[in-house]
Amino acid sequence: MNSNIPKLLAVAISAVIFAPCAVFAETAPVIDTTAGIKSAQWGKNVTITFGTDTFALFSDGIPNHPRPTRYLLPKPGVVVPELAADLFVGDDPTMPQNYAFTLPLHPRKKAAATPTGLGPIGILVSGAALFNPYEADDHTIALQHNFTFDGVSFVDACNGHATPAGFIPVGTYHYHGVPHCITDPIDKPREHSKIIGVALDGFPIYGPHGKDGLNPAPLDECNGHTEQTGEFAQGIYHYHLTEGSPYSIRCLMGEVPASNIQHPPVIKN
Repeated sequence: MNSNIPKLLAVAISAVIFAPCAVFAETAPVIDTTAGIKSAQWGKNVTITFGTDTFALFSDGIPNHPRPTRYLLPKPGVVVPELAADLFVGDDPTMPQNYAFTLPLHPRKKAAATPTGLGPIGILVSGAALFNPYEADDHTIALQHNFTFDGVSFVDACNGHATPAGFIPVGTYHYHGVPHCITDPIDKPREHSKIIGVALDGFPIYGPHGKDGLNPAPLDECNGHTEQTGEFAQGIYHYHLTEGSPYSIRCLMGEVPASNIQHPPVIKN
């Protein structure tokens, strides 16, 4: 009997167990998201043109839903408000943006996730941007540092606000969590949330309800998982915005086109 056979078997088994994740990512089924993207209730301020492997998305960045005329804004020099005294009441700073993203129609997962930076990480059906959970220090969770004074809030009822003067990109209305003014009218009890946008890696974004209307679980470190949805009966990897921490997407699991990556500076107090 060949004495090397046990050693060869051990090597073969180790190769299977410890094979890089990228190998499995390449063999995962690739799904065309065209039908699902088309089914989303995009606002009139969003234009989408479809190609064979990609689609182009354009938006003015101004949400198509009502928003307050006044917000609590950080006082000069304040990066993350810790007290109500760190804020003042000012006019809504939202300004038009010029979003133009080219996104994959056949998104693929990578072996390792890409951490989200500050700035847009996805576009929702309202035409406005989704940001990661954090404030400008890229650490403090925005929805855990909300303040309201005389009916005026730092983050509005749609879990959004705009970057004020002194922050980049200025005037960018964005969400840090579940946009209830989008999800509440379209989600139904005991059903999976409807698609409400797309991340910059091409994977779809959903509200807070998973299968049968339950909390989505388990979710990975990016707030995503693979599951059947109303738009993708065969199942697809997708992200959820959730009612609890971290509320938004902390990283992207798919391949992100280099042209879509933005790097606004992290600001320290």
